Amino acid sequence: MIEAIATAFALDVPAIALLVLPSSAPLQRAVYELREMGVDAHGLDLLADDKGRAHLLSGGGVVQANPTLLVSTLSTTRGLDLPELTHVFILGMPLGPKVNGRTIDAYLHIAGRVGRFGRGGKVITVVEKGEAMQKDEGTTGVTEAAKMLRIFKGIQVTPVQFEHFD
Repeated sequence: MIEAIATAFALDVPAIALLVLPSSAPLQRAVYELREMGVDAHGLDLLADDKGRAHLLSGGGVVQANPTLLVSTLSTTRGLDLPELTHVFILGMPLGPKVNGRTIDAYLHIAGRVGRFGRGGKVITVVEKGEAMQKDEGTTGVTEAAKMLRIFKGIQVTPVQFEHFD
């Protein structure tokens, strides 16, 4: 899934994007893997200019030679306005395996990092399509893809397959 995000980032992002990982995901490992694939990835750190703070309150939208991918979790994106942001990548289901009001709110919050104040943007959600999950893991036996479709239905959004992939 990280490779799909790296590919989509390389094909479509002009300046800056945000990747939001599940809370339990190892952020630094994801940054490392993305860098190994040639992505200028940084863990979102608002205390360091080169890792997030410099992108707050700046305008632009100019295509850069080497676009940046900020990597974060749901908790580190709360309340942020990144004006240059053109893409948000969401890896997996926000807030765990169940679809409920909190899950939908979390998804909308993450997706709301782009398209603010009349600006455009894309939200690319990457989930495993695969087999149904095991019921003994506390899930309903439904795939992540099926759960995302329920979220999209709940927020009245028709998902569109990312144009660069079959």
